[in-house]
Amino acid sequence: MYIDAFTQFPELETERLLLRKHVPQDASYMAEYADDSEIARFYDGWIPAGHELDFMKGWDEGYTHQAFIRWCIALKPDDCCIGGVYLFLPYGDDVAGRRMDIGFELSPTYRNQGYVSEAIRRVTQYGFESMGLSRVQAQIIPENKASIRACEKAGFVYEGTLRNYCHYHTPPRLQTMVMMSCIPSDIGL
Repeated sequence: MYIDAFTQFPELETERLLLRKHVPQDASYMAEYADDSEIARFYDGWIPAGHELDFMKGWDEGYTHQAFIRWCIALKPDDCCIGGVYLFLPYGDDVAGRRMDIGFELSPTYRNQGYVSEAIRRVTQYGFESMGLSRVQAQIIPENKASIRACEKAGFVYEGTLRNYCHYHTPPRLQTMVMMSCIPSDIGL
């Protein structure tokens, strides 16, 4: 079940969104928000402007190695790229339970319209139903209130604060993170 997600890229839909593989044409849309200070502040390793195609190649390699799946968040009906959502850091097995982390970003132009929570919910649902995940989790910088709200709207539950949990940004520094998670029953599965 888990491996099946890595045999053919899973394209997903919601009422307003297409969640699909990034294509070279998305680079120009991504460049529009690549220098956004909010994304850079809360997203370690964000794409520097002009390097979008290099990152897409890396995302393809990560998918090939079953390390993560990254979807483009595209608006219907014009298929315009407005952000990305991804599952990464697979852990566990069919006996102990599988889990993955979720991450996301959105162009400032499209914030506060429910697109991110819609994408998070659909990708999480896919993880449970098609990949056999038992848990999807998000680690968020506590000051990133918008991402916390988006996860809550998608059905995620606050679990706690992880003090000095990971190295973040350049130069690396220890960062406290909020842990949020979703299990199938949180979204009615």
